[in-house]
Amino acid sequence: MLLSVVIPFHQVEAYIGACLERAARLPAEECEVLLVDDCGTDGSAGIAAAYSARYPHIRVLRREKNGGLSAARNTGIAAAQGEYIWFLDSDDLPEPEAVMELARDAGAQALDVAKARFVFFDDRTGSETPGPAIRATRPMAGGALFAGQCRAGEYEPMVWQCVYRRAFLEKVGLTMAEGLLFEDELFQAPALIRAERAAAFERVILRYRQREGSIMASFARSSRWCASYLEVCRRLHGFAGELAPGEARSALLRRVGQIALSVAKNIPAYRLPPQVAREAMDFVRAHRSELAGYAVGSGDALVAAQGMLLRLSPKAFLALYGLR
Repeated sequence: MLLSVVIPFHQVEAYIGACLERAARLPAEECEVLLVDDCGTDGSAGIAAAYSARYPHIRVLRREKNGGLSAARNTGIAAAQGEYIWFLDSDDLPEPEAVMELARDAGAQALDVAKARFVFFDDRTGSETPGPAIRATRPMAGGALFAGQCRAGEYEPMVWQCVYRRAFLEKVGLTMAEGLLFEDELFQAPALIRAERAAAFERVILRYRQREGSIMASFARSSRWCASYLEVCRRLHGFAGELAPGEARSALLRRVGQIALSVAKNIPAYRLPPQVAREAMDFVRAHRSELAGYAVGSGDALVAAQGMLLRLSPKAFLALYGLR
């Protein structure tokens, strides 16, 4: 079997049908679709069961208790039988032919990771806008691809941009970090850097639905995402410390510095209510020494300068983003 598609779902009754209607078109002789039920209470499970009954290559895996997106993805990884794994969110729209072409190309070129493009899909209007451009590459060491995309401003961490060779994930022991937001950051960068062979492709494999109520849109309800950002910095910085000096390590340290600054940058970007914004600013002030340290050590002059400002004057640093 070439491809295992892992689709966790939880409280997505309004969206999962559109996702599965497209996923059902994946060829049964080459593909399995694993629907991981993360114990929601709406009608999503019934929709998933109906597709599973209709299509023999679609299976439902029910978790005993809700564990979040990462835990559900790990359930899918453990059950997968395909040569490659693709993570698909249950509210997005896959492009079946394109993702199968990506998996076939990955197999033909013996890639550990193959990365492709996506477009944004507005849930309210149905309009589409291009996602970040990605230049196609020849097969290369994954660290070189990661560094090159970072250098060109093309790097995005979303795992659903990639198909991953299952044997490679098992070899390096890579699973999803549970209990955190931004878990994709802790999966894709290590996967690329550890990959012996990786490549980028220009084809679009997914329409990324922009909607109210998604995980990304829920950040306005609390400031707990700040702690996840900091933990991501800690773990990626620790991983960078394990790497030999070189372009991949340098690119990763720069990204860690950028993520550290994003704790403040995203306060206005997420359009937070005043109370949540204040909590997030308090978090930046309370953890400014550690956040600034990642930025100062990034190797990027602009990022480092902002880190120094955060260290010396958090008030002035926050004012850069219109925060007081």
